[in-house]
Amino acid sequence: MIADGDDCNFRVLGPVEVVASGGQVRFARRQQLDLVAFLMLRADRVVATGEIVEAMWGGAAPRTAGIQVQNMVSALRAALHDTHGPLATVDRQAAGYALRITAGRLDLAVFERLVGRARAAATPAAAAAMLREALGLWRGTVPLAGVRATFATAARAYLGEQRDTALEQLFDAELGCGNHAGIVPALTDAVAANPVRQRFVAQLMIALHRGGRVTDALGAFRHARRVLSVEYGLDAGRELRELERRILLGDQTLDPPPARQRVVSPASDHDTGGAAVPVPAQLPLDVRGFAGRRAELARLDELAAGAKAGATTVAVVVGTAGVGKTALAVHWAQRTAAAFPGGQLYVNLRGFHPGARPMDPGEALRGFLDALGAAPERVPAGLDAQAALYRSMVAGRRMLILLDNALDAEHVRPLLPGGRGGTVLVTSRDQLIDLVAREGAVPVTLDVLPAAEARQLLSARLGAHRVDADRRAADEIAAHCARLPLALAMVAARAAVNPAFPLGSLSAELSAARAASDADYFSTDVQAAFSWSYRRLTSPAARLFRLLGLHPGQEVGTDAAASVAGEPAPEIRPLLAELVRAHLVTEHLPGRFSLHDLLRAYAAQLAHDTDSGPDLLAARRRLLAHYLHSAYAAAMLIYPHRMRLELTPADPGTAVTAFADAEQASAWFTVEHPVLLAALNTAADERLSTHAWQLASAMSTFLDRSGHWHDWVATQRTALTVAERCTDRVGRAHAHGSLGLACNRLTRYDEAHAHLRRADSLFGELDDLAGQAYTHLRMSLVHEGQGERVAALADAQQALDRFQRAGHRIGQGQALNSIGWLHAQLGQYTEAVEHCEQAVAVHRALGDREGLANALDSLGFAYHCRGDHRRAVVCYRQALVVLRRLDDPYYETITLTHLGDTHHAAGDRRAAAEAWRRSLAKLDELGHPDAREVRERLARLDGAWGV
Repeated sequence: MIADGDDCNFRVLGPVEVVASGGQVRFARRQQLDLVAFLMLRADRVVATGEIVEAMWGGAAPRTAGIQVQNMVSALRAALHDTHGPLATVDRQAAGYALRITAGRLDLAVFERLVGRARAAATPAAAAAMLREALGLWRGTVPLAGVRATFATAARAYLGEQRDTALEQLFDAELGCGNHAGIVPALTDAVAANPVRQRFVAQLMIALHRGGRVTDALGAFRHARRVLSVEYGLDAGRELRELERRILLGDQTLDPPPARQRVVSPASDHDTGGAAVPVPAQLPLDVRGFAGRRAELARLDELAAGAKAGATTVAVVVGTAGVGKTALAVHWAQRTAAAFPGGQLYVNLRGFHPGARPMDPGEALRGFLDALGAAPERVPAGLDAQAALYRSMVAGRRMLILLDNALDAEHVRPLLPGGRGGTVLVTSRDQLIDLVAREGAVPVTLDVLPAAEARQLLSARLGAHRVDADRRAADEIAAHCARLPLALAMVAARAAVNPAFPLGSLSAELSAARAASDADYFSTDVQAAFSWSYRRLTSPAARLFRLLGLHPGQEVGTDAAASVAGEPAPEIRPLLAELVRAHLVTEHLPGRFSLHDLLRAYAAQLAHDTDSGPDLLAARRRLLAHYLHSAYAAAMLIYPHRMRLELTPADPGTAVTAFADAEQASAWFTVEHPVLLAALNTAADERLSTHAWQLASAMSTFLDRSGHWHDWVATQRTALTVAERCTDRVGRAHAHGSLGLACNRLTRYDEAHAHLRRADSLFGELDDLAGQAYTHLRMSLVHEGQGERVAALADAQQALDRFQRAGHRIGQGQALNSIGWLHAQLGQYTEAVEHCEQAVAVHRALGDREGLANALDSLGFAYHCRGDHRRAVVCYRQALVVLRRLDDPYYETITLTHLGDTHHAAGDRRAAAEAWRRSLAKLDELGHPDAREVRERLARLDGAWGV
């Protein structure tokens, strides 16, 4: 469907993507992605080369920018050529280039067309359907994600405004349809996300008022007025003030539009001897206090719209026990019952009911036939014959059939109608893949509630005032319940019958119960449901599930799962698939699996009750070895010349992740970052000193480059603590050294010196010359940060001496660069150029790109100090090219600042301002204190211009 963006090969409403028949198109250079995004925004228009250059580079365009654009366009043409022909064409015109995209293939164009059609729609319902389809094209709320070029900021603001305007139109249309209750959660979120957009506030007030929630409507006005005043210095607009007055006066013109008369089609009499056919209405009572699930409800609305057009729709709502499948299905069915004039059938098939057999499909069929008015004597005996009679009786009737808690596809199949125009809604813990494949069923997968929706659920059950009075405790309760609706409902029920219970005490009780593995607390529903699913697993899958309870993080990759089980990855994938089908594990991304907290606790308890202590210890060691060896392999790809380690050997059965290149390694670190932190803490708890400090060391390259300096400090402190506890001198030396550098990044100079002095002493005791040399280089950095350049130069020279004695070439290049840089700082420019040129030569010869970038930056600075601005700019630009390939934002800010300094000294203020602004933007993103100094540079420049 278009609403999912499946028909749109070109996508800007979210992450920028171009999709071919074989999957997403990958571009060799990141700037190619920026270019295709810019051309998509101007699809079918001729864009001048100069406009492209300005969009891509701003005021810092290289001399070769025009040639680079030509090369990128040529590569883009090749990338856009699918096996079935070109996805689009890039035409060369006299004035520039034009990207020609087939109609309906660009998500932005489809979005704009649907929004325009909605404005001219004949009815609010038609407008709402088009607007839901348009907004369904958005993948997240940030357009142009992944684009870094200068044009993206203004474009994102424009597209965001378009989205908010469409959302306002949708809310107006839904209010016109009388769906005021259904849009309150979405409106609440919209107001929270954009509190200055007063139209959202007005729509929320109207929706609440029409739902009989006058107090809440007035409360929404007061809250908005307070936020506007306190946080933005604004007054509530005239529309809001007038709306408040009308609500207070009970203005009847604010009431919902009159409901349309429900029309029931004449019933067929071919099965009833001429009697009128009953219109069954078997839906259970709607869930009190239903909250959230906006996306899933919208998806079901889309499917029902297809059924109205004549197609029979089968939707399967799948998810783990307690996630709210039945609640969602019943709530949606009750909300849309009027759209099914032929009636609504419901049955609980008891597919996973603990202590009871699943309902036989024949039993369910007979119940449906009774509801449809079939005379008992006319109901045949066999299942197939009963199913045929059932299909005949529902043929031609627009009905809703809700099949709750199905065991598998065969459990459902006899209950499917054969005609057109109806909707079947199935809920199950099984994914019902066979039903999807053979009957074309559409899966709607439920995960746990987002935090905001979990809080809404508690508010709906306990009252908004009680939850708002202690939101922190409410959020803790939600976290303790893994944000599972069933568990939340159980806790809310207890809180409701004890209105004097503070939520904080209830949260503490939950925390204590979970810490003590109090199985009785959730025994009757959640735990029993988990147990029922677990007992259906094969023995190998059950073992894997138990051992996954030992995993320290929220997510687990295939290699990690293979390691914890001690089995090859190819053998573990079918077991993971079995766990996914049972909804004991969720695969939210290909190859990435997660267990909800309650399931994890349940799995861990099973492991401790079932598996031996030695087996559990071996599983933990394999898991930690997986993360250590994978992290070290990734770190060596990111920076091949980093300080090398002799890793503790991996235990048998450990799977190590392989990486194709540095980009893949960096992406792995980004995904696994939180898991690695948890794994390090596990190693510390297990007193595995070598695992701990080596894992911390392997993580340091990524943490430094990505600006996670506080995490860097925390990991090294953990490593140091466990190394000291285990009297591991090597681990202590490395942890002190890395901790000193991390403290230096955070300008904690005294701490940095203390750690580095201790590292130097320990490396000396170990006769590790390279370790001592690296420590002196780090000492040099700390002295420089304190402005002590003479001391910094002395440490750099000691580092060079030790590197030379150790025969450590890469270290020699680093030390030469530091010495040259510091000579320049001290005004000794001849010595500076000499040492920096030597450093450039060493790093080029060794292929050390990071060292080369740093040496080029230092050489540029030396030339700048000598007054040779032309050579300085050349060096800085060469350094920036290397740094962008390395994706090293912090060092890029340093070189950009230096480049701005040189432009300013050469009298080119515009170029200086552009370089400094680019540096400042990155520093602000990193939260680095150097931003203040760059900001002062820009302020002085603006002052000089009289701005």
